[in-house]
Amino acid sequence: MVLKPGEQTTLSMSFTMHAGMEGPHDFRVNLENNDPTQPSKELVILSNWVPK
Repeated sequence: MVLKPGEQTTLSMSFTMHAGMEGPHDFRVNLENNDPTQPSKELVILSNWVPK
């Protein structure tokens, strides 16, 4: 995906956990870009999984 300066978009992600993996977790997504001062950004997703 390529965005022009000033454009924006929405990222959608799905996460699943196996039985017994409840509790706090963090997921990290690395976003690469062509900004010479910050060529990548890390998106951190914090979660707390609760059993059904």
